[in-house]
Amino acid sequence: MTPRPYDDHNRKRAADAGRDRILAAAREILNLDDVRSFSLDAVARGAGVTRMTVYNQFGSKSQLLAELFDTLIERDAFSKMPDVFQQSDDGEAFDLLVAILGRFYTDNRPLMVRMAGAAGLDPDLDEAMRSRNLRRRRVVETLVQRLGEDHQPAVAPAELVNTLDVLLNFTTFNGIAGPARTPKTVVPHMRRMIRSVLGLPAPKAARRRRSPVAQRDARIDERRPMRRQQPRRHRDDQ
Repeated sequence: MTPRPYDDHNRKRAADAGRDRILAAAREILNLDDVRSFSLDAVARGAGVTRMTVYNQFGSKSQLLAELFDTLIERDAFSKMPDVFQQSDDGEAFDLLVAILGRFYTDNRPLMVRMAGAAGLDPDLDEAMRSRNLRRRRVVETLVQRLGEDHQPAVAPAELVNTLDVLLNFTTFNGIAGPARTPKTVVPHMRRMIRSVLGLPAPKAARRRRSPVAQRDARIDERRPMRRQQPRRHRDDQ
C-alpha cells in the first residue's frame, strides 16, 4: 500500500517537533546546569525521550552542540549578518558587525560564560565552539579583503585578521563590559577600538532625534516673526 502524502507530512512534522524539543532541552541544560554535566542522557531526560532517539536525530554530542549553536546563530542577532556585506562603507560594515555581536553576546551571555569556563574540559564542546568561532573569523577575513590600499592599519597586515578576531570575541566584550554592564552597552567603545586598529576615522555621532512635539515647536518658532527688542531706557534718560 502506497503511503499517503499527508502521512509523510505528519511524520516529518512530528520528527521536527521532537528535534526542536531536544534542542530546547539541550539549551536549558547548558543555561541552568554545569556545562560538564551535559550529555546525551541528560538531554534525553530533559526532552522526555530515550537516549537512542537523541542519538538517531543527531549522531553524537558534538553534532548536537553544533546544531544547537547553529540554531542560536540563525534565530538571534546573526540573522542580520547578510546586511554587513551589503554596506558599501568599510567602517559602517564593521560597525554593524560589532552591533550584531554585542547583541548576540548579551542575549546569550549566561550560556557563553558557562561555555567559556568549561573550555578545555570537554573535547566535544571545544570542537563545536571552534567551528562556530571560525564563522566569525571568516566574516572578518572577508571584510578585511575589501579594505582599500589607502587604509593604514595600526598593526602589521599579517596580524590584522587575528587582532580583529580577538577583539571581537565574547571574552573581550564580556571583560570590557564587566559585571555592571552588558556586551551590548560597550558597542560604541568597541567600534572605536576596531576603527582605530583598521586606521579608519571614528564613527560619526548619531544625531539625537527630536520628538514630534519638539519638531512642531521648532517649526512654529521658525515661522514666528522676530520681535524687535526695544532698547532699555536708563534712569538718566527719563
